[in-house]
Amino acid sequence: MTLDTQMDAGYHGPQVYSGVRKDAAILVPNLQTMSLGWVAIALADFPFSFLADTVLLPVTLPRDAAAEQQQAEELEVATERPSLVKPVAGEAPEVTAQRLFDACASLLQDQDPHLADCYSIDARVELAGAEPQRGADYKPALRAALARDHSDGVLVEWRSPSFTVEGERVRIAATRATSAAAARKPVTFVVGPCADGGWRILEEVGPGMSRE
Repeated sequence: MTLDTQMDAGYHGPQVYSGVRKDAAILVPNLQTMSLGWVAIALADFPFSFLADTVLLPVTLPRDAAAEQQQAEELEVATERPSLVKPVAGEAPEVTAQRLFDACASLLQDQDPHLADCYSIDARVELAGAEPQRGADYKPALRAALARDHSDGVLVEWRSPSFTVEGERVRIAATRATSAAAARKPVTFVVGPCADGGWRILEEVGPGMSRE
């Protein structure tokens, strides 16, 4: 099981004692269902995986530490995360805004938590029925809503954008559609450059995360 978890590119769990963890994950449910074949396999593998996991600690401990650091950086809300879109020399503002909208809409459709990186930490987010929020406070709530929708099989999309240039910023009028309801609802964004030159959502007014 150690070899299986360490060589499987699709495995995203803890690296430390990964083989033992997988044996335990196999053993517990199969004990409950009395699937003795799988119980025997897990018990037979356990001492070998324990030994291999222990030998690999000098490798797996730094990997887990790096993964935890990366996760902490991705969840950071005190400072701006790297921008998804930066303007190209000579590019019209509405084109930059279109690229940002397309990138963020794709992340929303994929229910990707990196959608939170579309928002500036200083963004003003006004959702129906709620007090205005700062972007830094909205990001954790957005990630939680995406995880909930993914678990419940609910899809949300931004559609039919139109763009109006307002100085160095662009106002985007779009609609929000959800598989949980037939009606589309209007949503408005103001996007533009931040201090690092990257473009982000600076304002949002819309129906929020309600499924109605």
